[in-house]
Amino acid sequence: MKEFYLMRHGQTCFNVQHRLQGVCDAPLTEVGIEQAKKAGQYLAKQEPILDHLFSSTSERASDTLEIVTGRTDYERLKGLKGQDFGAFEGQPEYLLPKPLPDGQGFGDYFLQFGGESTTQVRDRMELTVRAIMESVAEGSKSLLVSHGPSILQFCRRVLNPTPELHGLKNCCILHFSYDQGQFALVSIYNPVEEEYIFGGEE
Repeated sequence: MKEFYLMRHGQTCFNVQHRLQGVCDAPLTEVGIEQAKKAGQYLAKQEPILDHLFSSTSERASDTLEIVTGRTDYERLKGLKGQDFGAFEGQPEYLLPKPLPDGQGFGDYFLQFGGESTTQVRDRMELTVRAIMESVAEGSKSLLVSHGPSILQFCRRVLNPTPELHGLKNCCILHFSYDQGQFALVSIYNPVEEEYIFGGEE
């Protein structure tokens, strides 16, 4: 069995301004930095020896990883990036259409604006995370820093049933196991509120 922690980046300026950021980027705020520090404190208490570190190519994700771990020996992967919202990138969130039911996100809506569909996000996230897990050694532990919508769609692809999740707050940490090609969700922890949203560690 292999384990990994999949977490969202800390708060950014665009989060505060309620602007869409998928492939576009915005720096961490002071609050975001503190959130990442709290996430690091939580992981330190779990005492995992992190054998491998991965981040999306966005600076808000790589900066979060460096604050959490104090390390720079990580790999940046485009497959872990946020959803591409096309022409909506950087625009106010109130311009978004209403999400589809049953966790389908926005379906194909953003394709017409040069962005990604929900299925495309699910495909690349599963492909990327599965490739990571197949490349690391048995018994290893990894940390992956990605983005809220991408993480949610990954969960909806690989988990059945999928826990009721209505967005992930900044720096939420999802603990997974991977065994014989199967993903299992162990817990979801919100380090800012210091509470488990799902499951809980022994």
